[in-house]
Amino acid sequence: FMLCFISKMSPNVVFNKALDLIRDHPDIKRRFGNTIKGYGRDHGGSREGRRNFIEHTEYKDKDDGSNRTRVRFNLEGPQGKAFVFAEVSSQMKSGEFVYVLVQDKANGRVITVVDNRSRLTAARLSGGSKEGSQAFDALLGGGAKRS
Repeated sequence: FMLCFISKMSPNVVFNKALDLIRDHPDIKRRFGNTIKGYGRDHGGSREGRRNFIEHTEYKDKDDGSNRTRVRFNLEGPQGKAFVFAEVSSQMKSGEFVYVLVQDKANGRVITVVDNRSRLTAARLSGGSKEGSQAFDALLGGGAKRS
């Protein structure tokens, strides 16, 4: 009997959580339709499918030292196709993303679903202090609470 532990950093978990987020995004629904499917590497023909290989890269971020998983997969809806790029960090909560970007295959336009890159940079530059993070949030329009 073997117990398999699936981490928030595994490519399939990142794929599933990103796809759930994308399916609920109003701009994605408007552009690609309400019935969105995601799948891995597009080999053409009948071998396409959700279970195909999800292209991914696992690496250690040079700036904050966190482990990162970056995935790329295909999205398809009744009104078009796109590439999806998503990344997670070991320093973020499960379900949070560094970014989720959708690039329309027809025109190259990018729809930003999530982008926390500047927030992560601000947290690193502030030295992780609460006050420093709040100051950067205010500068970046992150809605820091004012007292």
